[in-house]
Amino acid sequence: MRVAAVRGANFRCYPRVDVRLPAGLVGVVGPNGAGKTSLLELIHFACLGYSPRTTADPQLIRFGADFLRAEADVGLASGAITAEVGYRPGEPKRAVVGGAAVRSIERLLGRFPVLVFTPDRLRLVQGAPALRRAYFDRVVARLWPALAQAAPEYGRALAQRNHLLRRIRAGASPPAALDPWDALVAGTGAALAAARARLCDRLAGPLAVRMRELGGDPPPTPLRRVANVDGGEPELRAALQGRRGRDVERASTGAGPHLDDYELVDGGRDLRRFGSQGEQRRALLSLILAKADLIEQERDEQPLLLLDDVTGEFDPGRRARLLAAVARFEQAILTTTDEGDLGGGVAVVTVRDGTVTAP
Repeated sequence: MRVAAVRGANFRCYPRVDVRLPAGLVGVVGPNGAGKTSLLELIHFACLGYSPRTTADPQLIRFGADFLRAEADVGLASGAITAEVGYRPGEPKRAVVGGAAVRSIERLLGRFPVLVFTPDRLRLVQGAPALRRAYFDRVVARLWPALAQAAPEYGRALAQRNHLLRRIRAGASPPAALDPWDALVAGTGAALAAARARLCDRLAGPLAVRMRELGGDPPPTPLRRVANVDGGEPELRAALQGRRGRDVERASTGAGPHLDDYELVDGGRDLRRFGSQGEQRRALLSLILAKADLIEQERDEQPLLLLDDVTGEFDPGRRARLLAAVARFEQAILTTTDEGDLGGGVAVVTVRDGTVTAP
């Protein structure tokens, strides 16, 4: 996938933007605060209908305006097409692809393979387990649409069991009422655990390759799922029944994949606990590249890469490794304040005071 042109109105700092973008490695260069990140955000919003930086859509609208529009001319394996998303506060977002209205914004995710890195995504490595569970569940849904409901179905069953636990604690229902919900939570939980295990298994090889490519020393399985309950449906159901008294006392389910975690391992260390920020950044970029490889295997389409401020914390050697890795994509767009970080062979787009100038 590549974006040949992007247009927008009232998006962040841009009253208007209309720029054509070359294929290959594209460097967006400018001082801090010039609008480099907002340009990547505009591309992402035009293709997928949401921002990678905030869930508060009104923040995306330029100060003083009451709507925004984002549009991209996209080249896919199936041909060229235009995607457009419009938004006005208080109204649903409107998406149009190839001149036809899209029924829901979520459908864009299946149409346009776009992957993004922003510095705040280091929270995926550094933060709470819930962030990692949500992230990898979205990856599962993107790669295998047939498994997209695994996490929501488990979440609904879990919420109903927790609601019943509160009723039992209050004396409004008998403990035996949990039997069918234990069966449902165990069944949906086992399906979710299997989907997560499949993802870890499929990502292991590409991730190890990408980590070595960027200068790491990963084991054969650098992504590990730390399962709260080992095994399938029988084991999970037994765990639920074995802790029923404690669950009633706490009105909360204390066993199941909603308590899973993931470890990214490099050099024999769990990077969340023992990795430097540079190592964590390298691992996260490796994960994004490995996910791109897996998407290409599954969909026969190479994703577009949007990489914000990826070169600043790398030494020249690792910076060169990263640029060599992303240069093999049909298009990778990255931002930097220093054009010298890009080396040679990079098309440079300059951004100053909300004005974009392309080569």
